[in-house]
Amino acid sequence: MLDRTKDLEYKNILMPHFLEAQEYSLDNGVKVYAMDGGGQDLCRIEFVFEAGTKLQSKTLQAAMCNAMLLEGTLNKTAEEIHEKIDFYGAYTHLDVSPDRAVVSLYTLNKHFNIVVPIFVDAIQNASFPAEDFSILMDQQKQSFSINSEKVEFKARNVFFKHLFKTHAYGAAAVLSDFDAITREDLIAFHEKHYKEAAFKIYIAGEIPENTQELFNDLVGSWKVKDSNPIGSYKAVTSPEKIHIAKKDALQSSIRIGRVCFNSHHEDYHELKYLSVVLGGYFGSRLMSNIREDKGLTYGIGAMCVQQEESGFFSISTEVKGESTGLALTEIYKELKRLREDLIPEEELGLVKNYIMGQILTTADGPFAQSSLLKNMHIHRIGFEFYDTYQAMLNNLDSVSLRNLAVKYLKEEDLCEVVVGNISF
Repeated sequence: MLDRTKDLEYKNILMPHFLEAQEYSLDNGVKVYAMDGGGQDLCRIEFVFEAGTKLQSKTLQAAMCNAMLLEGTLNKTAEEIHEKIDFYGAYTHLDVSPDRAVVSLYTLNKHFNIVVPIFVDAIQNASFPAEDFSILMDQQKQSFSINSEKVEFKARNVFFKHLFKTHAYGAAAVLSDFDAITREDLIAFHEKHYKEAAFKIYIAGEIPENTQELFNDLVGSWKVKDSNPIGSYKAVTSPEKIHIAKKDALQSSIRIGRVCFNSHHEDYHELKYLSVVLGGYFGSRLMSNIREDKGLTYGIGAMCVQQEESGFFSISTEVKGESTGLALTEIYKELKRLREDLIPEEELGLVKNYIMGQILTTADGPFAQSSLLKNMHIHRIGFEFYDTYQAMLNNLDSVSLRNLAVKYLKEEDLCEVVVGNISF
């Protein structure tokens, strides 16, 4: 029984134990990373292709190609593919980002040998049926038209366009792009970036014994070209203030930030920590001030995000239209506090524990750790990243953090985008 006369014992949160992925190559050189465990008779397979939006030659090409991957081959209709996958209790997930495209399959192991060939065939032999393409484009165009009326959608697109002026990270679609894209554009992108391109396979869960043999049979003969060269985007300040009026908007969307760098830069870890202090959790400074104290928003956040070729820092929120000016004032006040005042030791420890708790959550089980490994490989790092991160957390210095805020979070170096009420 719990002895309530004694104080509870508190212990420091430690880094989780990371599973060691079994790594092997198929006959054509494709790397497979297998993370075994979980205790349930199922697994997840992820095909990670170098088919992100930064590689497209035409707006919408990468996203629409990814969306239609499982919508039919020359021998099977979309209905036949999905009915078979559903019948065996499996399901799929598609995702595309600026850097990569991911096609995932979750399946029970007892149906592994049946479902995986269907899944692989659908990816390799996607035919992009004309009728399905037409329906999808009409749906996406209508959805885009509706979203374009939302202040947060407009602010986000404008923000990244101005941050990444000369890089594909800043590209955003316009309504006319939906009429310009063709089925042939998708076929060409699929041919170049899926059928004959570098990719990796990640499998997690209770992994069937015949996995390597099956992958070799299904994928080992694919023609695979070398990886695409990794470029970079030089961190330059974009201190524009861009205010776009939206008539009758009840809310204003605010985006403030700058281009920075990814985890290969010496300042990345500490800048990411600063973003958590500022707006990375429910008790953060921005949330405490602008939501809890002022009641101007349901939520506000700050983040430092790494990309394969760059990175960015941003603050984002939606506030009541008439409160736009006050919200901006308070945001810059919190940034000024970071530049001028030392973070108290108690807050340093609180945020450190929060971050450690988040790491534990994102590393809970083989599926989660496989996802972490996948994202690390995109950034050309491994689980040793967390050794560096742990060392940074253990040696946090309030003076260094304040100097970092002075270096990167000066108001005159930040891009400010407001869409909605600009009468402040």
